[in-house]
This record gives sequence, structure tokens and C-alpha cells, in this order.
Amino acid sequence: MSDIRVSASSLTQADELANFDTPYLSIDSRLNGLFLSAMQEADDWHRHHNEAYAMLYDAHFQPTIPVALFKSTDLATPVADEGQWLTSSGTGSGRKTKVFFDVHSLSRIQRAMTHLFIANGLVSQTPSRFLLLSPDPAKGDKAGYATAFLKFTACAPISECVFAVSDEGHLDTELAWNTLKRWASDPAPIYIFGLTVFFEHLCLSRPQAFTLSAPVRGLTGGGWKGMTQSLSRKEIVSGLAETLDSPLVDIRDIYGMTEHPLHYISCREGHFHQPVYARFTVINASGYGAQAGEAGLIRLENPFFASLPSHRLLTEDVGEWNEGCACGLPGRFLRYIGRSTSSEGTCAAQAL
Repeated sequence: MSDIRVSASSLTQADELANFDTPYLSIDSRLNGLFLSAMQEADDWHRHHNEAYAMLYDAHFQPTIPVALFKSTDLATPVADEGQWLTSSGTGSGRKTKVFFDVHSLSRIQRAMTHLFIANGLVSQTPSRFLLLSPDPAKGDKAGYATAFLKFTACAPISECVFAVSDEGHLDTELAWNTLKRWASDPAPIYIFGLTVFFEHLCLSRPQAFTLSAPVRGLTGGGWKGMTQSLSRKEIVSGLAETLDSPLVDIRDIYGMTEHPLHYISCREGHFHQPVYARFTVINASGYGAQAGEAGLIRLENPFFASLPSHRLLTEDVGEWNEGCACGLPGRFLRYIGRSTSSEGTCAAQAL
């Protein structure tokens, strides 16, 4: 094992996978082989450049690492490249992770996310207005979710961008609604991105209905801490659609985290379909892969991250998988249920 920092530009299989521009396909032997090769490449990279990961790998072949371990232990893999430090929101356990994103990992993630945005109809060539239910990352500690939502604005040329959350993390609902009213007669597309908790607060504070000339597209995810739990996702979306009398109100969920920055985007049915860049598994209380429709902890796999060995990540989230979504996309999909607070979740983690 070498102590010399090496550039992560050598992960060629991961780069080839990230360049695949059709994210939702039935997985054939070629695609599966490319994914497995990229995962093996990630294993080899971290084993050679990260002593802690090498020890884990020797003790347990292809280890799955619980996300909580990254919050309590420095498991970063040193790289020679420049990059950016981001901080997780800490909305689950309250513990935050400070993560370094090297430029090559960022490039892979951004390329794949661009393909996902295009496939989900979230890209526009028209100058657009963005309402971000998040703080300006340039002013705070670069929380991962704030930086992610800002990066998502690359889906369209920016006509105007408004941050409706203070540096302290408080949503200004009056500013948010006044901004939408100010844009009401402008036909430029509108995007709303933010944490689920802020979408709920926005919905709970909605004024009387008013007409928007522009289509509205949104992305929401994460940020369950602080929610009143009085509104379901469906109620949040329908409430906003009722208030925003717009030609289109299409609000999708995203699922990911700072430790797994390749985000899933929900279809119109609210399901997260497995893209070619990633795999998910639902782990039951016995530590085995769950059957279709059986709830368990979500395990995520993606080989893009060179500066953190989180390519097999056991989350603290509960979900179930199935096939045959009404939206028509092929393959398996994930239905997110919520955070794990039960003994079953603990058993699943201990069994791995």
C-alpha cells in the first residue's frame, strides 16, 4: 500500500459508466459487467490508497459500511487532486459528515446527474427562475444539500435565483411566496428545489390560490428532521399544485446523501428507479436481501467516489423494492418508507 497521494483520474471504468447517456435501461450482461468492473476498480483504488479500508476489506470481502461510521470515523481516502469540502445536513442522527469531493469524482457525479435530469424532463434551454428552499452555500458551511440544490440549477440558464432559507437554516415562507407571486405573470419556467421539511412548511403556509403563467418543476428530498408529519408527500404536492394555478406542477423526490451523492430521482408515481450507474438492495432484519414488497434497510452501491470508500453504503433508511411501475420504466424500483427507528433496522445492520 502506498502513502503517496495519487490522482483519481485513473478510474477509467467509473468514467465509462458515468458517460453512459441513457440512465434507465434493462440491465444486460454488458451493462452489468461494466458496473461490476467499476465497483472492482473502486475496491482496488481504496484498498491501495486507504489503509483503514484495506483492513476492512481483508476482514470482510467487499465490505458494506454503515453510513453512521462515516459520521464518527475519518475513513477518507487521500487523493492528490483539488476539490471541494461539503458537509452533510445531519438531519437523521444529527451527526454531520465533512466530506472532500475531488474534482474527478465531482465530474463523474455531475455527468451522471445531467443524464438523469434529461431523462426525467428536468432540463430546459429557456432562461428560468429558481426558488431554492435552502441557504446560499457561499455564505454558510457548505452543507451538502445546499450545494447540491445549487448545482442542480445547471438544468437551465438562470434568469433569477432566490435563496429562501437563512444561514441559520430557517425558511422565510413570506419571501418564498412573495417571490412566486412576483413571478406570476412571467412565462419563464420556474424551478423549486429544497428539503422536504421546507416543502412541508411552504405548503402549510400557502396563501389563497393564484395563477402562474409558467410551468413549475420541483425537486425535494431529505430534511425529515423538523417536519410536523401532518402532511404526506402526496398532500404536499397536491396542496402546492392547488395554490399554484399553473399549466404544470411537477414536483419530484430525490434520494441520496453526501456520502452517496449519485441521487435517485422519482418518477411521476413517486418511485425511485435504479439507473445504470448504481444498484440498491433492501436488507431485511436477518441481514439478507429482502423479497419484493418486504421492508428493510436500504443499501446503496455506486463506484464514482474516489475520496471516500462509500461505494457500498448501508443507510439508516427503510424502503422496499418492486417491479412493474405504472410509469413504464423497466427494472426494479425503490419505494422509500422513512428513517429507521426500530429494532428491526438495528438487527439488519448488525447482521451484515
